Amino acid sequence: MKAKVFKLIMMFLLLSGVCLSTSSCSKDDDDDVMSQFSSLFSRTDYFIDMLDTVYEYYDVFGSKSKDSSDGKYIVTPIGRLIIVKKKASAGSVTYEEIKVAITNHYKNNSKIKDVYQNNGGTVTIDCRK
Repeated sequence: MKAKVFKLIMMFLLLSGVCLSTSSCSKDDDDDVMSQFSSLFSRTDYFIDMLDTVYEYYDVFGSKSKDSSDGKYIVTPIGRLIIVKKKASAGSVTYEEIKVAITNHYKNNSKIKDVYQNNGGTVTIDCRK
């Protein structure tokens, strides 16, 4: 009898552990990141989508530079690089957080070769072939 109760308790604990591990909060966290950077992604998506369809590459002077719709970031395409710079209104967001968010956003995009943080702090999206 005790062995049977022990087995039932162990099965319950195992099943509970599986349920808890598969229902993590990561999806909610991803949604928070997406909403925090949605205006940035909207701008970077636009510049990346224009590569190879309208432009082979952008000019070297950054004349097509645009602010994100929330005014927190400046996105500057130069050649086949997209430079992201945060403005003072971005608050406490770090460049490392921006880099991680961009890396996750474009992880399955074949146009993106690399995402890295420059020494000056800006984040670069590398779209070179």
